Amino acid sequence: MYWQLLKLMYHAPATAGYHQSMWATIGRHVNPLVQRYAPFMHTPISSIQRWWLR
Repeated sequence: MYWQLLKLMYHAPATAGYHQSMWATIGRHVNPLVQRYAPFMHTPISSIQRWWLR
């Protein structure tokens, strides 16, 4: 339920800018580490991202 609330806040116009910038910052820090140390996680993470962005 918490993830649904975060997803709603990510897409809501009033809070979308803040949430999108924070998730982009997290992605810039985490994605290189995943690609370097855990490339097998790329597929599950991309599936979660597709769910999140729809």
